[in-house]
Amino acid sequence: MPKPVLIRSTYYLRVHVPRDVVNQAAGTTVVLPVGDRDCRVKLTTHAKVSLRTKDWPEAKKRFATAHAALETYWDTLRSGSTSLSHKDTVALAGEVVATFLQVLEEEPGSPEVWKQVAKLDANAREGKSNSLAGPTPSTKVTDMEHRFGELADAQLARRGLIVDNESRNRLIRRIAVAMEDVSRVSFARATGDYSEIDTLKKYPNYEPKPKQHPGVHDERGGVTFDEVIDEEVRRRSAGRDAKPMSSSAERKFRRAADEFAKHRKSKRVDTLTAQQADDWKWSMLNEGKLSNSTIAQRLQNLRTVVEWARRHALGNLFPSGNPLELVALPQRQGVNSADRTYRFCEAKLVLEGARRETKPELRWLPWMCAYSGARIEEVAQLRPDDFFQSADDWFYRITTKGGKTLKNQHSKRTVPVHPDLIAEGLIQFVQAHSSKPNQRLFPRRSQGNVAGWVRGKLGLTRKDLAPNHGWRHLFEDLAMRAGISDSAKTYITGRSTGRSAEGYGKSDAMLPGLATEMRKLPSFLPR
Repeated sequence: MPKPVLIRSTYYLRVHVPRDVVNQAAGTTVVLPVGDRDCRVKLTTHAKVSLRTKDWPEAKKRFATAHAALETYWDTLRSGSTSLSHKDTVALAGEVVATFLQVLEEEPGSPEVWKQVAKLDANAREGKSNSLAGPTPSTKVTDMEHRFGELADAQLARRGLIVDNESRNRLIRRIAVAMEDVSRVSFARATGDYSEIDTLKKYPNYEPKPKQHPGVHDERGGVTFDEVIDEEVRRRSAGRDAKPMSSSAERKFRRAADEFAKHRKSKRVDTLTAQQADDWKWSMLNEGKLSNSTIAQRLQNLRTVVEWARRHALGNLFPSGNPLELVALPQRQGVNSADRTYRFCEAKLVLEGARRETKPELRWLPWMCAYSGARIEEVAQLRPDDFFQSADDWFYRITTKGGKTLKNQHSKRTVPVHPDLIAEGLIQFVQAHSSKPNQRLFPRRSQGNVAGWVRGKLGLTRKDLAPNHGWRHLFEDLAMRAGISDSAKTYITGRSTGRSAEGYGKSDAMLPGLATEMRKLPSFLPR
């Protein structure tokens, strides 16, 4: 099974192109999701891209997402080029417009720049880019290619599409027209006019065509995996405050369903049996190419899709229960949690190092994780308005408000600020940003930044150590030693095994008791 490769101090995705598509792939470009970015990767006999992290657990997550997108591209190459319909072409051009307007929303630049951009775009559309040559049909094609060709190629790569020449040329022409919207709206914003909010409504949504695998039958008369996933995507996008399914999540579910469909040679959900799923599991185990963990994850993803199908059918499908519940997941030998945990000498080294840093994520996130056992991605999302004072104690709320994401419902909680954090200056740091109460205190790449700093600058290279998650286990051990009640410890860390912890934080009346429990935690470093 491919896995991240460590080159110098950073992890990379580096995999060979499959033999059956290596000739088609050579020289082409694919866009792969890496963290919060889309990275363009030019293919040779292999694909190589930096995962932009020095943290092994984070590298594995980023690798899985990028590798899934890469395997989707291999499937696209195997299927050959396709043609874009008129609606598809307009939809893809609309996505180009949406990307520009999103990136430039906060800082659109100057009106003069957009006047110049609009002029250059118009000249290209008319074949007048070269002021010394008269426009001809030939110069128009050349100018459009030079001006808009890379935008078209980037959008096709982002969607993993390989299209025929006519479809590509049609997309270039459509993007050339669509860029008028970018220039017009950006010019208006640059002058202070943000009133135009309906620009994107005229563009349809792009709807990828489901891929058919050789030997897989899309039988009539029954619901298919593609239809189930399409419906789940639609349901999650419905409503004003909806939280749509991410593209990476959608890809992983489609991949599991497609692989299972290839194995059983049918995409119908309603005819699935537990025996078929168990046979698929054993075929993967016997093949020996995938780790037990990966196989278990694919079975779990398939189980989730089948459960969606049951919910969509309001219990009329598999009324006796999800057939995948009967399939035992393969087990693997995990890493001992004690090996992932910070040793006390390591914890002191990190906290002392953080005191010397000026970047907010390096200065404060290790301290906040050490004194709460929180997952770093939870505290990295905090904003100034998440902090509040009750009597003499300070707290912060870990919630999903404002677009934040949490592991589960139990992760929502109110965490007391330990006196050591106040003495270090955390509250002053938060209050210094109070003029922007809804803006994140820490950058989006905080998790990777902190892990890379721990591994690189501080030199903690012990393989099993989890640079970010290791605080969670250490906090729990110290809380137990300090006599913090189990219910308070469970609530503060956002665990889902608590009983009386359910009462903590539900009202302000419970907060003083929670703060009292937190004060029992001993100091890591002398002040």
